[in-house]
Amino acid sequence: MPHIRIARFDPRCLPSDGGDVRFLWHAVNLEHPEEGLLGVEVSGIPFLLQVKPKGDSVLIKAEKISRPSPNALIKKALQRYVDICRPELLYANLGNAEEAKLKEPLPCLKEIDRFDAATLPDKPLWIEVGFGSGRHLLHQAQRHPEVHLVGLEIHRPSLEQVMRRIDLEKLENVWVIDYDARLFMELLPSDRVERIFVHFPVPWDKKPHRRVISDAFLAEAMRVLKPGGTLELRTDSDNYFRYAMEVFTKPKRVRLTLEKNGEAAVRSKYEDRWRRLEKDIYEIHAEALESSEPRSIEADFGFRCTPEIRDLYRRLPRKAVVEKEFFIHFERFYAIDDRRGLVRLSLGSFDRPEHKYLLVEEGRVRYFPHDPVPTRTNLAAHRKIEEWLCPQS
Repeated sequence: MPHIRIARFDPRCLPSDGGDVRFLWHAVNLEHPEEGLLGVEVSGIPFLLQVKPKGDSVLIKAEKISRPSPNALIKKALQRYVDICRPELLYANLGNAEEAKLKEPLPCLKEIDRFDAATLPDKPLWIEVGFGSGRHLLHQAQRHPEVHLVGLEIHRPSLEQVMRRIDLEKLENVWVIDYDARLFMELLPSDRVERIFVHFPVPWDKKPHRRVISDAFLAEAMRVLKPGGTLELRTDSDNYFRYAMEVFTKPKRVRLTLEKNGEAAVRSKYEDRWRRLEKDIYEIHAEALESSEPRSIEADFGFRCTPEIRDLYRRLPRKAVVEKEFFIHFERFYAIDDRRGLVRLSLGSFDRPEHKYLLVEEGRVRYFPHDPVPTRTNLAAHRKIEEWLCPQS
């Protein structure tokens, strides 16, 4: 991941407006003043850089909640900071931003904050969860031009590699999204999807709550699948297979098919390796048997008040607040000045939390980098957050 290490950080050279790279402000951690955040905008895309002491030096890198894609945007911001502020540079992992294989987001990349299911093409819809190298995703897109595919992947190098392949092969029937599939499913209308692929997910044997397959994910998958549509799981993990069978057999009515060591439409490089090691490969198909009720959620994540950051630092609870259906945890507070700043928080359901910032500006408060996913759980959590921020509204 692009980053620089400098001898010391001096914010007096900021803010700065340098063409397509803008430094908007520097926010200081109110509990650890040596740490901070830089608000950046590159080619109109806003994100944060983290400023953090590391031994006798200072590390500057992309903050993970707001981290954009492609990495060239981060490299541009860091290189611009070096050019403007002229720090004593100890190390830089930047290469040449102008020579990056992927300089800007491509049309196939859909930002989750602007995703609207109504804009999906009027074609059969297939979803792939965690496409990795993209071998299967691209194969299906090439073989089925009549289908529209959406690939979900949170590993940035994989995402950028596949974006380049989509561009090179001029595929117009595939979108890629950097987002958690467990949350993404809730953005889709009922009975819209024909196939969902979950191929070789991370087993998470020591952290089972992080698994993609769960009771909640299965329920959402069955809701968005058309009758006759299928959720397809392939795994080399005996533990994951047994766990998935337990999940898939919980619904009152279900139709499952199971194949062991069958051939896939296309093998990933990992499957090739596992075959050589003579590992068993399990494939489970869970079929949706009936139509689902339409779902409509009126999402309003706005705030009716304009508090000041230092007032919020005094008032908001530090410990996680756990309600019956959701939790909220205000984690860190950053001040741009006495009025403006950011609050880092996590919210929502226990097994699928969202991590956001509240950006407190003059005249408004908003989530950064974008609103939470419009689920009932997140909206309930938001209403509680608004009560704390706006006690007299």
